[in-house]
Amino acid sequence: MKYRCKICDRDIDDFVSIAHIKAEEYLIDLIRRDHPEWKEDDKTCHKCLEYYRKLIKETEI
Repeated sequence: MKYRCKICDRDIDDFVSIAHIKAEEYLIDLIRRDHPEWKEDDKTCHKCLEYYRKLIKETEI
């Protein structure tokens, strides 16, 4: 089974899903640290979204 990651927009296999979810949580914490006013329900600008997606892709998480 796979699920679509809301951050990197990739399909993630179940066997790595826990690690990927933890990485997502870490990135959300990074975003909040960099932008404390941001809320998960808020829209995110394309430039910022691409920056954080790039972080995930470069680390292959």
